[in-house]
Amino acid sequence: MFQLSKTHLRYTKYKPTNFDWIGDIPEGWEIRRIKTFSQVKRWASPRPIDDPIYFDENWIYSWVRIADVSASERYLIEASQKLSKLWQSLSVEIEPWELFVSIAGTVGKPIISGVKCCIHDGFVYFKNLKYNKDLLYWIFTGWEAYKGLGKLGTQLNLNTESIGNIALPFPSEEVQAKMVVYLDEKTTLLDEAIAKKRIQIDLLSEHRTALINNAITKGLDPNAEMKDSGVEWIGKMPKGWEIRRIKTFSQVKRWASPRPIDDPIYFDKNWEYSWVRISDVSGSERYLTEASQRLSALWQSLSVQIEPWELFVSIAGTVWKPIIREYNLVCVNSI
Repeated sequence: MFQLSKTHLRYTKYKPTNFDWIGDIPEGWEIRRIKTFSQVKRWASPRPIDDPIYFDENWIYSWVRIADVSASERYLIEASQKLSKLWQSLSVEIEPWELFVSIAGTVGKPIISGVKCCIHDGFVYFKNLKYNKDLLYWIFTGWEAYKGLGKLGTQLNLNTESIGNIALPFPSEEVQAKMVVYLDEKTTLLDEAIAKKRIQIDLLSEHRTALINNAITKGLDPNAEMKDSGVEWIGKMPKGWEIRRIKTFSQVKRWASPRPIDDPIYFDKNWEYSWVRISDVSGSERYLTEASQRLSALWQSLSVQIEPWELFVSIAGTVWKPIIREYNLVCVNSI
């Protein structure tokens, strides 16, 4: 993000920082931790959180839930509930155009309030912020500032202390404002380009689906004489074709999984059979070329063994996803 601003503002001299995500910054800028220019605060929620005495649809302050923030973009323009005057007195009041960040649910997501609202202990907010809030929003949106704050390298572990200790480039107020204008303009152009690409992708996906369905229901001869199939999704089909249920030309089988499914006795990374999870199938296309785990000889004896080039279909998670086993030997659970 700051590389873009360097190009835009055409600085000639830079100096190194000790932060990989920031890299070099223009001379004249400084590095400061968030806690040096803002108090980072969190507030407890009244309990029990669903007590009706805390809600009043006619009161002026909205009650912000994680789902409201997850469903919003830059600005929170509406919340699902209004809280009562009592809860307002026990909560943090956020005025319009203040910034806060989720530390639960959609962890690390920043949002700027567009309404009078109150937040619970799933958020932190910035009191007496002396930094351009829109630029801070863009910084959090870029995720780079969160590097090193993960729990076991996978899950962000955010609280007032960890956010307060985040180090940021600190240019002048004028430069901060210019960076916001730049990022607003450039991201708008990119968002418009992404939206157009998504429309194209959706149209191509529809065309792909129609191509497949037409081929398997109408055949390859455009001049073939047709008849009604009697099946709604198939419609008309060539004369001479017949309709048959899958069970008439194949046994359809399912198998139970050993329990508990994560017991280490069922795994052996040196065994020849792989263990297929829903996530392996969800992340693959036509062919399953790898699986995340190897199972033990014991689990193999209790599972369905799938040889290379066999077809199976998921009925959980990514429902109705077909996959063909391409390599080695695998076993599947009740998917």
